[in-house]
Amino acid sequence: MKCLIIAAGSESGMSTKGDSKPLTQVLGLSLIERIILTAKNTGLKDFYVVTGYNDAEVRDYLDRFSQRRDINITHIINEESEKGNGLSVLKAKKILNENFILLMGDHIFDESILEKLKNEKIADDEVLLAVDYRIKKNRLTNADNISKVVVKDNRIIDIGRNINEYNAYNTGIFLCSPAIFSAIKKNLPYGNDYLLRAICVMAEKEKVKAVDIKDDYWIDVNTKKDRKKASKLLYNNSIKQAGPITRYINATFATRIFTPALLKIYKGFTPNQVSFLSFIVALISSLSFILGHAVIGALLIQVSSILDYSDGQFARLKHMASRFGHFTDITLDRYADGFILLGMFYYSLSEIGGKEIVGIYWSPLTISSTSIIAILGNLMVSYTSATSVVNFGYVYKRRGIVAGRGRDIRLFLLFIGGIMSYFHPIYVFLALLVMALQTNIIVISRFILSWRYFTKETTFRMIGRIKAIIFDFDGTLANTMPFLTELAVKLITANYDISKEEAKRRYLETTGVDFASQLESIFPNHPNNQKIAAGFEERKLESIFDHPVFPNVIPTLKYFRSKNIKTFICSSTKQEIIIKYCQLNKIDILLDNIFGHKPNFKKGQQIDFILQHYKLQPDKVIFVADSLKDCDFSRDKRINFIGIAKIFEKKAFQKKGALSVRSLTELTKFFNKSENYLKYVEKVR
Repeated sequence: MKCLIIAAGSESGMSTKGDSKPLTQVLGLSLIERIILTAKNTGLKDFYVVTGYNDAEVRDYLDRFSQRRDINITHIINEESEKGNGLSVLKAKKILNENFILLMGDHIFDESILEKLKNEKIADDEVLLAVDYRIKKNRLTNADNISKVVVKDNRIIDIGRNINEYNAYNTGIFLCSPAIFSAIKKNLPYGNDYLLRAICVMAEKEKVKAVDIKDDYWIDVNTKKDRKKASKLLYNNSIKQAGPITRYINATFATRIFTPALLKIYKGFTPNQVSFLSFIVALISSLSFILGHAVIGALLIQVSSILDYSDGQFARLKHMASRFGHFTDITLDRYADGFILLGMFYYSLSEIGGKEIVGIYWSPLTISSTSIIAILGNLMVSYTSATSVVNFGYVYKRRGIVAGRGRDIRLFLLFIGGIMSYFHPIYVFLALLVMALQTNIIVISRFILSWRYFTKETTFRMIGRIKAIIFDFDGTLANTMPFLTELAVKLITANYDISKEEAKRRYLETTGVDFASQLESIFPNHPNNQKIAAGFEERKLESIFDHPVFPNVIPTLKYFRSKNIKTFICSSTKQEIIIKYCQLNKIDILLDNIFGHKPNFKKGQQIDFILQHYKLQPDKVIFVADSLKDCDFSRDKRINFIGIAKIFEKKAFQKKGALSVRSLTELTKFFNKSENYLKYVEKVR
């Protein structure tokens, strides 16, 4: 989708900052740069910028920006820009013959707004406008300087700057069809403000839809006061979620002091340059410890930590985040940590090595070994984060060992140790000792977690291939096993010389086939088998409909339907019974097909039919059932199997080498976990 940006206006209200409003700087980027980069983040690639006032300067600026950021920008000139935005839009008529995004060159906004607009459906004769209903809560806007809209049933019925009664603000962010050009052209004879007039005319025909931006931010930058508001807004939105030290100390100092100061010194600072500055400060910190100035070294540790936050803030504020930037940052961080720890190691060895303090002799060997363990532990925390992704596709998220966090806490610990050296040098060594313990406990915990995770990798990959799930009926979807077990035991004990306990055990062991086959397996060639089986089926038909499906069946079937995974029933219960049961419980519409026992159509034939008719590979199908015989049966058919641990414990399935879950809800959770794993593996590999 193409994007048209109106940047033809002058710099009203901000004349001290330049000759052209789109070039007004906000935190190291001009307004027009920030707008284009925000739109680019949503996937827009082709930009058409209408310029007018100070046209040559703006075009020259955009040409350099285009080359620097590798963005495709086409210039459109409006020599009558003083006549309003409508005429600027009309200048693009010959170029834009498809739906396009329309943006104002002086609005800063959340990229989520564009994402919402792009996902909306638009008719050939419609326009969509992002609106803000927070007319009383939005303190970023000045109602006197922006246009208002009246929205009813998601349709805009009026728009203008002088509307007294309104319920939303016009954000200036549109998704337009080419119909907008005709509407503007028809309103040319009626004075300036063609764009709003055109929107009004289309609104009268119910052709302008409103899209609620909800809690997303936007601001129209017209004055110096607006520019300050925009800066504060961007700073607040550049603060990332992190640990307590980053959140309450580093982010605060970076946002209020360090980042603004660096931008004031040189607005062209890049994130990589700030990363290098953080590294230089860490080197000076290390040198300070070596020279015996531990307190200064400690202060510089925290300064380096704050600058390490600033480099990420620069990347977010200036839309310069990149994989190479991240690589540079973490590489310099590891070197910085190493030098700081070496400096503290040297300081500890010099100040307390070979001395007796509080009745304890602090040998150089103890200090050296502890410091080396701290250095290695710090390196291994980073190394295990990287290798877990490369080797397993696993990102540590468990509290206490989460990947990508914790450095701020470790540096703060070293900072405290250095500051406390004002009272006694031993505190520097104690900080190293705590760091050695903390980092290596994290590494050991991660090792254990990775080992556990690795054992499930094959299963996750199997889950990721699945195209169809075949469910057993009794005991898996239908809560009928208690009833059937009681009925079977009653018939068996009444007609065969066997105890209730033994009858129940043998019945459950042979579930997974029709009852006649079960009897033949338990009592081979017994003359009563056929008669007892017929009686069982008769009573089953009388009462089975009184037993509903499990509560989690419908959510489970809906879940797999949403994942485009086909679902079937395959059972030893008669097919006509299952179909009627599914219809009564309203799950037939959630299944791709229902199969049950018929003459010459037992489970084996049912599965063969499913595989052939639906063109499914056996390794892409799972049979979900509650019996051990079904596990053996799946293996014979070379399809995957997951047991439902109800009549059999998980250990029973484990002995057969089969995966099992306790419920269908747990099954869907397992699929979700597998899906998340595979998505991340695909992303990093």
